[in-house]
Amino acid sequence: MIIDFDNDWKFIEADLPPFRSTDGWGGAKAHAYSKGVPAAEFDDSQWQTVQLPHDFVSAKEYCFKSSGSSEMQDIPEMESIGSRLFAGGCLEGGAAWYRKRFTLGGGAENKRVYIHFDGVYRDSTVYINQYYVGEHKSGYSPFYYDITDFVDFDGENIIAVRVDASEREGWWYEGGGIYGHVRLEVVDNVHVKPWGIAVRSVPGSDKKTAETGIEVSVLNRCLEKRELLIETEIRDREGHLQTKGEKTVTAAAWDEAKCSLGLTLDGIHLWDTEDPYLYKAVIRVFSDGRLCDEREVSFGIRELRFDADSGFYINGKHLRIQGVCCHNDHAGAGIGIPDSVNEYRLKKLKSMGANAVRSSHYPASPALLDMCDRLGMLVYEETRRMSSAPDDIEALKAMVMRDRNHPSVFLWGIGNEEIFSQHRSETARTTRTMKAGVRKLDPTRPVTSAVVCWDGERRYDNAEKYVDVTKELDIMGFNYCPTAWDDYHERMPEQPVIITEASSNSGTRGCYDTDESRGHYYVLDGENYEKVENKRKAVKKDMGEYEWKYFAERPYLAGIFIWTGFDYRGEPTPLQYPAVYSQFGIFDYCGFEKDNYYYYKSWWQDEDVLHIFPHWDHPGMTGRPINVHCYSNLEEIELFVNGKSYGRKQMRRNWYLTWENVIYEPGELKAVGYRNGMPAAEEIVKTTGAPCGIRLKAYKSEIRPGDTAVIDAEIVDENGNVVQTARNMLHFSVSGGTLTGTGNGDPGDHDSEKLPQRRAFNGRCQLLVRADGDGTIDVKADSDGLCCGECRIKAV
Repeated sequence: MIIDFDNDWKFIEADLPPFRSTDGWGGAKAHAYSKGVPAAEFDDSQWQTVQLPHDFVSAKEYCFKSSGSSEMQDIPEMESIGSRLFAGGCLEGGAAWYRKRFTLGGGAENKRVYIHFDGVYRDSTVYINQYYVGEHKSGYSPFYYDITDFVDFDGENIIAVRVDASEREGWWYEGGGIYGHVRLEVVDNVHVKPWGIAVRSVPGSDKKTAETGIEVSVLNRCLEKRELLIETEIRDREGHLQTKGEKTVTAAAWDEAKCSLGLTLDGIHLWDTEDPYLYKAVIRVFSDGRLCDEREVSFGIRELRFDADSGFYINGKHLRIQGVCCHNDHAGAGIGIPDSVNEYRLKKLKSMGANAVRSSHYPASPALLDMCDRLGMLVYEETRRMSSAPDDIEALKAMVMRDRNHPSVFLWGIGNEEIFSQHRSETARTTRTMKAGVRKLDPTRPVTSAVVCWDGERRYDNAEKYVDVTKELDIMGFNYCPTAWDDYHERMPEQPVIITEASSNSGTRGCYDTDESRGHYYVLDGENYEKVENKRKAVKKDMGEYEWKYFAERPYLAGIFIWTGFDYRGEPTPLQYPAVYSQFGIFDYCGFEKDNYYYYKSWWQDEDVLHIFPHWDHPGMTGRPINVHCYSNLEEIELFVNGKSYGRKQMRRNWYLTWENVIYEPGELKAVGYRNGMPAAEEIVKTTGAPCGIRLKAYKSEIRPGDTAVIDAEIVDENGNVVQTARNMLHFSVSGGTLTGTGNGDPGDHDSEKLPQRRAFNGRCQLLVRADGDGTIDVKADSDGLCCGECRIKAV
């Protein structure tokens, strides 16, 4: 029995005792935490009630000076960022507590009880009923506890969780709190071990049959041995039985038994990115004829192959991996992203033609992987630290055991830009140790590491510095360094290569003039070098196009991951304060498309794309020249201003077009795209009128209770056109649901994302609304001088 444990936690941001598990009598006696937050009589009635996932740091005020900031070292990966405070988005962590009361209900007595945490940032300590349960340092690896010996099966239970997000594990915004789902699991004393099922299904050469191996680990928590029958069924997507098998094993007293079954599937339906077909394995455990446990595991049948000369193949078909790197962070939610918002983000990426994501630089959540399985999105999943220290090996093993049944996961990552060690001989040994740990749990997927051509002091344009170490990898992974790709391929012709990280065009959505005082950057601004203080940041023009084009011309490269899919808080680049988050994204922090979305869409999928920019609202520019740019996959493009042609140009493959010195006149900017000499598409950009009203657009009109709706707010003129320069303040009201956060994609905006108001940024902002139950949710947006906007969502 699985119990959703996400709802109605009590929360306070405060460092209350016990500060450590050894405080008071707690370190000396069991059940001795009778003081402080774990105590039964502790009063939490004035605490805030929160729902999980939850990021308490995202609700804090931005801080530009810290008592500890002078002691913070520079970030090796981002040498231009002054401190970890700025790298973390100018939001400081701290300690906090969560508490929850619960009962187990009838039927739980004489069973085992587990609690599962998908993610807690970080340094968590768990207490139940005044007992110490355990500590978990990492903010990124999943963990669980067997809490059977601590719970009251008949009465009320109290769980208290202390988290301390004061320290950081990365150089980006990391948030704080219980940001993943939490589940209680009530099972028989004979049960499948958590993460104890591995399904491996390999299609035959004819792609019509598949040999499926299923390994099951069963725990016997009885004081006598048990004779067990393990029964397995495989069912198709419609639930029809495809095959079944069974096997008997003996589980010694209070021990673990392992069982391996081999099944043959006929008439198989393969999983791939275009047709993500899923099967279900049903595993039942019997003891003396009694059903003790039943589990269901979704899996897909697919064959993965990397070739050192021709790239990547799935089910024998060549596939160019077109991926993006993503941090777990979204406007209005921080790192506590609701599942429905993650679905919104994935579908945005799919619309661009992306077929893969990299969970940089830590494991993805189970819910996200489930979505990738269903949507056909490949996942390069990464552990947090490249280390063979015991805690880090355990984190690696937890990731692999938990996620090895997901068909979307195609590659394990064991490191990222390990600049101090990636060229050292001991790293070769570390690589072998980590690879061996992965192999033991999952022999089906290769291992890579994201290597950068830099050792902390010097940059390298070839592979000589680290080839003796990286040859230990199954797949060589490059972060940037295009000048070294061919050199490495020549040195290691038998080793496949994938680009684990490549540049995008950093910039601010809808801004066409760099303004460092606001944190706004336009990558194609010809005066960037004069406008920004950090001159090195001003040479970003064409980086995204250059690296994709360079990659696309090399068939031996298996795939590429663009940094990043979405803007994220922290690591402010290319501009620093007042910018408090990065501008690497193809989408902004809310998921609004930037212009270069259309560049990747042009070359990552087959439908016609035609996009011109900038917008055509430039007061005071009449009669002055403006450069106009175009992203398209059509053969020729002709540009017009109010009917006057500025010429027809041929589009270079994997590049873009520019018309220089186009004389600005208010009215209509139009592009016509041609294929085979005939018009195939056109795009019109009009000068808009004054802001007139607000338009609310819900991503979905129906959601499930507990889900979060993504709602975009647009400032429009009297003709319904989005006013691309509008920055009106909007005020929101919600009935039938809860407003959980807002955002606008402006990297220089320091307003709280938890208030029921938001200033539009270049015509748009976004709000997140949670459905607390069944029914209708009405959302309204007001602004001085504008017609209000309304939308209705049903929760069913």
